[in-house]
Amino acid sequence: MTTQENIAANVKRLREAKGLSVIQAAEQLGVGRQYWYLIENGEANLTLEKLIGVAQVLGVKVTDLMAEPNKRSA
Repeated sequence: MTTQENIAANVKRLREAKGLSVIQAAEQLGVGRQYWYLIENGEANLTLEKLIGVAQVLGVKVTDLMAEPNKRSA
């Protein structure tokens, strides 16, 4: 998997595990739900600022988002 695919898979899994809807997660990040869907589909070109924001919304480290889904450090 590419890093972008890892991020997409981890973001979706972590959002669901935290019990957040796409709308709730997007609101916490300050973006629209369509942008959050792009993140989860691996189609968003995330800036470092947005990547850090996603990690904060999900309560994880940025490195946890980038790790292969079965090799997380958390």
